Amino acid sequence: MAARRKLFLTHAGELAHHLVSAIARDAMVVDFVRGYAARNDRQKVLVNAERLREVESTISREALLLIAAEVRRLLPGGFGVSGNSHSEDRALCELFYTEFLEALGRAMNWPVAKDDAGAEDFRRDLEMYASWRERNALLRARTKSSGSDSPFPDRCAILLDSAMMEQARRAAAEFQAELLRLGRRIFGQLGSPAKRRISVARRSAGVKRSRPAGATANRSREIQSARRVAKKRHRDRSRR
Repeated sequence: MAARRKLFLTHAGELAHHLVSAIARDAMVVDFVRGYAARNDRQKVLVNAERLREVESTISREALLLIAAEVRRLLPGGFGVSGNSHSEDRALCELFYTEFLEALGRAMNWPVAKDDAGAEDFRRDLEMYASWRERNALLRARTKSSGSDSPFPDRCAILLDSAMMEQARRAAAEFQAELLRLGRRIFGQLGSPAKRRISVARRSAGVKRSRPAGATANRSREIQSARRVAKKRHRDRSRR
């Protein structure tokens, strides 16, 4: 059981690691910004090195917020959780998302303290993206279906090239579609082990549609243990 809990939390950290690596560290955002400048003959976007680093860093933040909202939308399906699922399954899903966000914050050195203004900005912006994805639950990752009310194209365009706002917005909408495809692909690669873990747990308890009291108690203990592990990690990081 302890090994399964560790694997469960590792999946959340692994998802965050892959996303940060692809977007911020493997230059996906850098390629987007420089590609925009080259395609649209806007080399002035690249002239100021200090501002360029700030633009790339902020667009990376927006991109990760966008994908974090997409992960939140995908999680119930990835874990086989529906409206009729047991509360323990929903709690595991929420625990995974909490650990994923904490891993994302650690990787990007984002503020986490509740009284930190930056942390409040992060929570507000994440909720903005999450609300948009809920309103556009059937949106597919296609360039022409980027969602006219998405916050990403406007926020990205202002940073990228405010003098050519509509041109920059179209480029950002295309980039958004690319980011959503990336998020779904990486999540899908991690989703199968997560679903297998839940499926194996249910089969081992001899459950098809209902769960015996003993199995429910075991799942509850597993959730509580996983929560204690996550809380201990958070307390340890707060003391540093």
